Amino acid sequence: MTALTREESWGELGPYMKALPNDRFRAFVTFYLMERPGRGAQTNAAKRAGFGKPETLDHTYHQIAWRLMQDPRIVAALAEEARKMLRGGAPDAVKALQDMVYDSTHKDHARAVAMVLDRTDPTVSNSHIAVTHRIVDPVQEELAEYLAAIELGAGPEKLRDLFGGNRIAHLEALAAEDAARKAKVIEAKVIEQEPTNGGPQED
Repeated sequence: MTALTREESWGELGPYMKALPNDRFRAFVTFYLMERPGRGAQTNAAKRAGFGKPETLDHTYHQIAWRLMQDPRIVAALAEEARKMLRGGAPDAVKALQDMVYDSTHKDHARAVAMVLDRTDPTVSNSHIAVTHRIVDPVQEELAEYLAAIELGAGPEKLRDLFGGNRIAHLEALAAEDAARKAKVIEAKVIEQEPTNGGPQED
């Protein structure tokens, strides 16, 4: 098969194929995608695209193909054409899936049926996620950690290591205020009005 050379034959190609320097580069992309996967595919594509000369040795073709595959323009064009090939294979994939659906004895018959149903009448699942935002007062949080450390038996040196010497006096003051506030709550009493016997007395 000879390299494609007619300029108009590339009219419907994608932008990356059109951006290649010439038809030989475009032919290399086409022939490489047509080659069977494996060793020699790139070299054969370079030969069929018209690179080199009749007397060019195989190892030279290999170098040419290697250089072509390092060209970012070639890489982009290959990806562009490969996506087209993949989309073009969709009808065959659909036919193969239908064959499995029609063949009730096929080992993947049930999976094929489920795939078709999932794509034609997908199951919709709704999830509700509740997010709770908690605003934390950093001072109160530090105080809670300080009090917890004291309850666990942390001594002065350990407290200085945890909170720093400059914070200890401030935390001690906050702890004292917190203790006083809690003490007032405990000592507060609810004054209940003594019930009166009988109704209101008349003068």
